[in-house]
Amino acid sequence: MKLRALLILLVCAPLTAAAMDLPGQHKVMENEAGELYVVNKEDVTMIEPSIIKLGFNSRWILACIKNESIDSELIRWVFVDMRNGGTYDSLNAEQWSFYRNEAYTDLQKIKLTDFREEQCP
Repeated sequence: MKLRALLILLVCAPLTAAAMDLPGQHKVMENEAGELYVVNKEDVTMIEPSIIKLGFNSRWILACIKNESIDSELIRWVFVDMRNGGTYDSLNAEQWSFYRNEAYTDLQKIKLTDFREEQCP
């Protein structure tokens, strides 16, 4: 019974993400590799694959993403400001701490949905 519930959850998780209604006519998309990303109404990628966690409110879309290359792996936070359309990228923990704790404290209140079982900084 638990295995069946887990399988249903795994099948439905991408459907839930794709059905997310994001502010500013943004939408969650899924690429051929099954990775989630966010595009705006002009189909410009605002948050690149692969999303680990995602949340939003009326002003922000916040995501933890993982970028992998042949020789490295980078997990970081990115967010879109719905007021001016700007995208912010925290390339390191110090920068993320500044954004979250000093510059944009309302980011702390965003409830996140987990799409992958990985830790974010």
